[in-house]
Amino acid sequence: MAYFPNGTEGAVFDEQCSKCKYGDKPCPIAFAQMEYNYEACNNKTAKSILDLLVKDNGTCSMWREFKTDFEIDPNQVKLFE
Repeated sequence: MAYFPNGTEGAVFDEQCSKCKYGDKPCPIAFAQMEYNYEACNNKTAKSILDLLVKDNGTCSMWREFKTDFEIDPNQVKLFE
């Protein structure tokens, strides 16, 4: 569970989300991180779950494991601008 005490601390996580092709809106991992971060720090089970999803350095576990699938292809042709 990454704890971001200020706006710049979450830069790694935000950058990954911005490159994710599923990032039009928060995915379940980003939503859980943003919604339950403060409450989870006092709950051992919730903290353990969020620790699996987002590392202390802001790295999303899904992004790390599936980057080749999740990352937006910079060469993709846009049909509609």
